Amino acid sequence: MTDRIPAVPRKAPTTLAGTVTSLGNTSGVANIIMQLSLPAVGEGVSESRVTSGSPRRHPVKRGRTTGQYLALAVMGDDDDRTAMREAVAEVHRHVHSTPDSPVRYSGNAADLQLWVAACLFRFYLDQYTLLHGPLERDQLDVLTRAAQPLATGVNVRAADWPADWAAFEAYWAGMVPRLSISEEVRRDFESLADLSFLAEAWGLPGRLLSRVAGRTYHFLTRGNLPPEFRALMGWTWSTQDQRWFDRALRGLRLLDRLGNRVAIRMVYRLYVLDFRVRRRLGLPVLGRLKVSDVMVRDGGDQRWLARRTTRAR
Repeated sequence: MTDRIPAVPRKAPTTLAGTVTSLGNTSGVANIIMQLSLPAVGEGVSESRVTSGSPRRHPVKRGRTTGQYLALAVMGDDDDRTAMREAVAEVHRHVHSTPDSPVRYSGNAADLQLWVAACLFRFYLDQYTLLHGPLERDQLDVLTRAAQPLATGVNVRAADWPADWAAFEAYWAGMVPRLSISEEVRRDFESLADLSFLAEAWGLPGRLLSRVAGRTYHFLTRGNLPPEFRALMGWTWSTQDQRWFDRALRGLRLLDRLGNRVAIRMVYRLYVLDFRVRRRLGLPVLGRLKVSDVMVRDGGDQRWLARRTTRAR
């Protein structure tokens, strides 16, 4: 564990927006690993045929739509969230198991969406506590209640979201024994963590970006991941790794003090504005839905540049 000593006294956050830090820019894949470690969620994503929302086909678009979901949960209103819920449900309608799937799943299953929402809550909570130290139980109770829209923004009923931190801890502890990662899903995670998935979307430019930044991003992903999830991935974490990660945290704290947190919250506001403009113009808020007959991992809707680069290797 890292020494989580705040550099300066801070007022405890009372909203998820208050937990946003520069560290969140480095922990996205770590949180995806947490979400997809529940087998039904992981296999659902691994077997997906929805190419329009895949980071392996449209990484920028996927980043936007994920960012918009989070922004609406944090800063949107009930009307925004209802529209997003309907759009997400339509996409998830095409995510379901087949007779050949290793586990049964449905993209609209409320129990699976509750787990994903719980992981998203950890996305906010962990980035804050890693940088600025632990929070008191009453502060965690406030944030647990504030995080409810992460769940009710999909098919989870408000009554099913943990009422306080103790209930959240109990839910989390009950879920951890159910987690496992298949070899197929583990390969997916590795390609996300080292950015090699970008080659599938962008061909040679994506491969070059992976070579330049992939090793660093893989390290930061491992650092952001709680130990039990690192163990599921078979990843090691040494004392020297922790020292390097602590140095990275110090740099990110400095970025926060220089105003990066304000910039990130501004991006959230722009996501909300973009969502509302799309609705006003009658545009699909998640973009045009495209579903392939072939799984994305098996080459469904592979883009021309990526196909050409793959043949040239």
